[in-house]
Amino acid sequence: MTPLRLVSAGVSAVAVAYGLARYGYGLLLPDIRSELGLSTELLGLIGTLSYVAYLLATAAVTAFAAQTGPRLPVVLGGAFGVVGMVSISLSEGATALAAGVLVAGASSAFAFPPFADAVGRCLLPEHRGRALSAISSGTGWGVLVSGPLALLVGGSWRTAWLAFAALGMIATLWAAWVLPARPLGGGERAPARLHLSWFACPRSAPLLVGALLVGLGSSVYWTFAVDYVVGYGALSASAGRLLLVLVGVASILGSFGGDLIELVGARRALWLGSSLLALSLALLAAAPGSWLAVGPSAVLFGAAYNVVVAIQAIWSARVFSGRPSAGLGAAMFMNGLGLMLGPLAGGVVAGQLGFPAAFVASAVVVSAVALLYPREELQAVAAS
Repeated sequence: MTPLRLVSAGVSAVAVAYGLARYGYGLLLPDIRSELGLSTELLGLIGTLSYVAYLLATAAVTAFAAQTGPRLPVVLGGAFGVVGMVSISLSEGATALAAGVLVAGASSAFAFPPFADAVGRCLLPEHRGRALSAISSGTGWGVLVSGPLALLVGGSWRTAWLAFAALGMIATLWAAWVLPARPLGGGERAPARLHLSWFACPRSAPLLVGALLVGLGSSVYWTFAVDYVVGYGALSASAGRLLLVLVGVASILGSFGGDLIELVGARRALWLGSSLLALSLALLAAAPGSWLAVGPSAVLFGAAYNVVVAIQAIWSARVFSGRPSAGLGAAMFMNGLGLMLGPLAGGVVAGQLGFPAAFVASAVVVSAVALLYPREELQAVAAS
């Protein structure tokens, strides 16, 4: 299998599962709020349901991905995304909306981790870091596509979700064509047996804690940024969507996460990414109505978030080399836990103290990731 075919399937699957099925909710939130008349707290709670489904699905895919091969979980993820997005487009109230968000939220858990196994077994070592970085940047490509689509359809958020579902079907079919259906060979060593001490150990603790903090802090941006600049910054709905277009364009820089590690080392790369991520949140908190702050915030957030995620994907593949998909699933589980708790906490803080306080708190949380420097000598050691 050529790197281009595998990476294209991975980018497409992640773009749909994350950039459309998951983050499309935040992109279209102002229009959904306007038509369905839902409160900030309730919208935050519904956003949290996406991550509940994500956590449950992550636990499932972590357990069976190595036994089934990468094709089945990725296709299941695509199916969840398509069904969920169609359901959202048809929703007439909070209950139906929540159900669609719940189903769509499960798709991202299935889309990314199986590619860690595929990259580890199908590509040469010198291609693996760049391949994982490129696949992790699929979120940015998804946002880059969803933003202009939302601008094109205007206030017709139902049409946007149907268009997202159609793209999801195409991406799922391509991944099904490219990925192998059978379990991938494990090489000379048998796959590591999964148990709690394999996941939680001194080598993995900084990675997993950092993934949790990134999820907590970034979820407020993904869920509420558009609603914040429209409702509090008095920007137009089109301007709010343009914000996420900028995030998507900048997110593609996450493809260079592997190169950044080679250039400055993992410690400096993680410090730089998390610091810029915190700065992006602080900028939006300070001036949601000024493009002098909103524009740089969007670019910094998109680039920094995806660089940090790419670093964590590469890091997990090295720490958990015995079962790459399970290790990446563990990191994504912790990230998802933060993403689940973030919208709920952010909605409560915003409801009580205002959105600026929620974004400032998120910036503080994300900045703590800079303290979790991965030790270079541990990155090459597999957890056992």
